[in-house]
Amino acid sequence: MRESPYVRSLPYQLPAVLGLAVVLGVTGPFGTYEHIDLGRRIAYFAIIGGLSWLQIVTLAAWFGRIEPIDRWPVARRMALVGVLAAIPSTFEVIVVQSWLGRPIPLRAAPYIFPENALLTAAIAVVFGLFVEQRLRAAADAERARVAALPQPPSLPEADSAPAAAPDFLRRIPPALGRDLIALEMEDHYLRIHTALGSDLVLMRLRDALAELGPDRGRQVHRSWWVAEGAVASVDRTAGRLVLILRNGLQVPVSKTYRDSVREAGWLEV
Repeated sequence: MRESPYVRSLPYQLPAVLGLAVVLGVTGPFGTYEHIDLGRRIAYFAIIGGLSWLQIVTLAAWFGRIEPIDRWPVARRMALVGVLAAIPSTFEVIVVQSWLGRPIPLRAAPYIFPENALLTAAIAVVFGLFVEQRLRAAADAERARVAALPQPPSLPEADSAPAAAPDFLRRIPPALGRDLIALEMEDHYLRIHTALGSDLVLMRLRDALAELGPDRGRQVHRSWWVAEGAVASVDRTAGRLVLILRNGLQVPVSKTYRDSVREAGWLEV
């Protein structure tokens, strides 16, 4: 779940979680006003809200690594996240309310779950839409930055020189140079590996491959693309196929792409 946009959003969400806990603590919904005093109500909603929030973030980050689910509309995906997060949250409600308020028997879980799932799903959807809006804003800023870069000089038609570099190469931070070695998918982000280092850009791997075209390298794994000429050796230990790149990076080859890698002659290195 490294570099997940949901995990990255944690600092931005914390004030909202604490603020919601205070509001709910003061208003005392779900019967808590009559049975729990103000201080314990705020503590109750802070604990339950914090745990539910972490469960939502964890599930959202995990689903972000499952490509078929990650392609769902954000509201649908986050609604599922909220319903699943409500399962442990229901038992947390029973435990925390029994501790701070009046005891609740475990057999009440089936009655608590529907109301809890509805609330958790609504919060998860709002959270997902917030993250998606931030991603769209960052992506728009990145597109504007790339569009503002100077275009390479055009060549005379008679010239047989190669065409201008794909737009993707203009996305690489200048400090990394242009010796592209590999691309690694990290949720909504893409880690660019060059001979000089690596950095993250907000982009999907499939969009980067569309910009690069088919001649500059090959996809070798759902999360990896390797450039032509980047493979230094091959490791076949433990029944796994791993490409060792020029910069020492080790890239796994999945069964789906093994034939393509073999056809390219990369396994003969």
